[in-house]
Amino acid sequence: MRPNEIKKLITNLKVKPNDALDAKVNNAIDSALEDKLKNQSAQQSPNIWRILMKSSFTKFAMAAIIIAAVIIGLHFINNGNVSITKPCLAWDCVVSHIMDANTAELDIIIGEEGKGPVIHDMIKGSRIRRTIESMPEASVIDLANSQILSLDAAKKKAVYISLKDLPQIPNYIDQLRNVITMLQSAPGFTTEDLGDHEFDGQMLYGFKATGPKLEVTIWADPNTGLPVRFEQTEGQMKIICKNVRFDVPMDDSLFSMDAPEGYKIEKQELNLFGSTEADFIEGLKIQAEVVGDGFFLDDVSMEYIVKIAPILKEKFDKLTVSEEEKTALGMKLQKGIMFIRFFKGEGKWVYAGKDVKLGDSNTAIFWYRPAGSQSYRVIYGDLAVEDTNEPDLPRPIDKP
Repeated sequence: MRPNEIKKLITNLKVKPNDALDAKVNNAIDSALEDKLKNQSAQQSPNIWRILMKSSFTKFAMAAIIIAAVIIGLHFINNGNVSITKPCLAWDCVVSHIMDANTAELDIIIGEEGKGPVIHDMIKGSRIRRTIESMPEASVIDLANSQILSLDAAKKKAVYISLKDLPQIPNYIDQLRNVITMLQSAPGFTTEDLGDHEFDGQMLYGFKATGPKLEVTIWADPNTGLPVRFEQTEGQMKIICKNVRFDVPMDDSLFSMDAPEGYKIEKQELNLFGSTEADFIEGLKIQAEVVGDGFFLDDVSMEYIVKIAPILKEKFDKLTVSEEEKTALGMKLQKGIMFIRFFKGEGKWVYAGKDVKLGDSNTAIFWYRPAGSQSYRVIYGDLAVEDTNEPDLPRPIDKP
């Protein structure tokens, strides 16, 4: 019998009172912010944070996953028409140049710098060309048509991935404008001057903007007033954009959705939304069996998955099953990862599966509180799930 079950036999748990008034106020603010974002544009569905574009390659269907990751907030884009002689180093000045950029190029890091591969994005209109450090494939993401073209030059293979149920997205630059407008007009929005700080030998001047659900830091070049580095925290995930450049000349051929001549063409369909707890549990099982040699991975965060993306791809490539089975497994794994990426529970989640063997029925590996629930869901090493009240959690969850 699990420790939690034993405790339940000893103690008669009582229903806890409703959340305190301050929590209700915070929830009201969050709801107002979400309603505002929904009403900003008739075409704009999920916000920029949820429009996750995947860089997936065929048999792995997972290593890109993440990378799949974030159509990150280039929250702020400039046009370069800033006075070099008298740059304005104020939040309003830096943000005022966001509307006119036609192209952008940047490096994306999920988590801490130096602990995972760098994602390089080139952005032109509604298309993105994405490459990932240490991985040979390149992907072209067509936001307007909800499609990805993944190219493997070594294998002469082109994979078209249709993003099922992805809502129509406005022009990429328009989307960025909407995000900034939402952030600046949100209840509780504040900015803070951070002063000078050195990054990679370059001195930058920083600003921190804070909203109810989001924190963004912009670092600008003091010589031009143009932002060159962004840091954002969303939930339990941190994203860094650096080496940002705007209005860089880019050849249209880099964004072509036509497969090169002589490439073998494959087609896939991927649904990025609607991942459930069951999808997450199935993903945990695949991770343990395929990657962890029967043990759960060290972490399930987006930062960690990005870090081990090359290992995921290598493990899947070595599976002695058909290509169809590899693809099916990869798709299931991606669905599980999306549960964390678009986490919809109350507050934070906790993962404690490191060094736990698949099948261990006595050890809890993950717990969280579903939206609108007073109780928590606890997943054990045998992938069984039970409902638990807060006092009986394996350990407390830090308050957000």
